Amino acid sequence: MAVAESVHIKRAATASLVVAATLLVAKLGAWSLSDSTSVLSSLLDSLMDIAASLINFFAVRYALMPADDDHPFGHTKAEGLAALIQSAFIMGSAVALLVHVVDRLLNPQPLNALGESIGVMLFSAALTAVLVVYQRWVARKTGSLAIKADSAHYYGDILTSVAVVFALLAAYWEHYWLDPVVALIIAAVLVHSVYEIVTEALKVLMDQAMSDADQEVLEGLIRGVDGVHGFHDLKTRQAGAVQFIQLHLDLDGRQTLSKAHGIGDQVEQAILQQFPRAEVLIHHDPV
Repeated sequence: MAVAESVHIKRAATASLVVAATLLVAKLGAWSLSDSTSVLSSLLDSLMDIAASLINFFAVRYALMPADDDHPFGHTKAEGLAALIQSAFIMGSAVALLVHVVDRLLNPQPLNALGESIGVMLFSAALTAVLVVYQRWVARKTGSLAIKADSAHYYGDILTSVAVVFALLAAYWEHYWLDPVVALIIAAVLVHSVYEIVTEALKVLMDQAMSDADQEVLEGLIRGVDGVHGFHDLKTRQAGAVQFIQLHLDLDGRQTLSKAHGIGDQVEQAILQQFPRAEVLIHHDPV
């Protein structure tokens, strides 16, 4: 991975941690004043954000370490492990929230400091939106699974912050039932985010092949190089931001080894132009 991409990933992980800490302090103040269940749900979400961001902060640094004797294929799977740990924290917060929601549904209570709480939640939505835009840009540029997972979770935070604002506005008109209902919806969003994160993480940890669309592009690149008579035993896997690609090239057995090697180099360069973070291994077969 290029140095510039590594810098972007590290900066995104740091930004996530700073935003999560800022929002945690703001929401803690809002909840202590209002005693709102929906604000509490958002507060718990921010607490999990800090845990997840801390995991990402260290995991991405480990994942970006170069290959060594003990890890010849690099450390990129650390991002998948980090994503799984994130999902465990998020599920824990969802369960804790559900317990509180049930109590508030059975025993609705009036809320206080609604204006201050609404202001905090609007600030939370705006700051999180800025972070998500930045994270998505970094994820597109680097292909980082950890940053992509973090971005998906923070996008859910924007929606929940807006939902909490509506719940607080309803409480202003003494419709207190909406507060725990919004919290219940937020819990459902958290559970859904766990499903998405686990799915993405398992793709990496279980060495799932590249997508069908990428495989089709890859096959076209190989066939498009002059001198290639065909190929077989094409195997791919995605590990974090890196693709591992190996294949056997069918080449004219009457040509020199130097020329055959040159054709293999052209195939590798064609692949790297489309997949610049790929690790390519080619075996030459005479036909």
